[in-house]
Amino acid sequence: MISVAQQVVVRTLGVHEPGFGDVVRLVDDYRVHYGQQSDRDGTERWLRDPAGRARVRCYLASAAAEEGAVGVALVFPSPMTVRLGELWVLHDLYVATGHRGQGVGRALVTRVRDDARAAGVPRISLQTEPDNVAARGLYRSLGFIAPEGVVALSLVL
Repeated sequence: MISVAQQVVVRTLGVHEPGFGDVVRLVDDYRVHYGQQSDRDGTERWLRDPAGRARVRCYLASAAAEEGAVGVALVFPSPMTVRLGELWVLHDLYVATGHRGQGVGRALVTRVRDDARAAGVPRISLQTEPDNVAARGLYRSLGFIAPEGVVALSLVL
């Protein structure tokens, strides 16, 4: 377990870089957390699929004093037609069970925010479940707000 005093190191990496296996492992753990069967091969194929996820930005968090990654964030650019630019969608954020509440999620989201600002991205969007109180508290503490004048809809097929 990471102590609060330990530093969390966050790095970005592409699908062909060393350490990508940690991204696959944590994304598969995330899927299992939400009730899916483990499928590391399928998770890796999905992440590497050039047609759908060629521009995914993978963020990996580890504790300086521990081996192995303990958190992951996946960010997807999305077009902003009106501004002729793009926003980033923080699509997935996962921290391994034994490392929650230790600043890993905060470090990941902070790094995503800082990278977005440096890239000139005007907005980061995300969604989370209404009962995910810890995540909602984290996002609010970092300045995320519910947008006014927008209604999110979904069509289940």
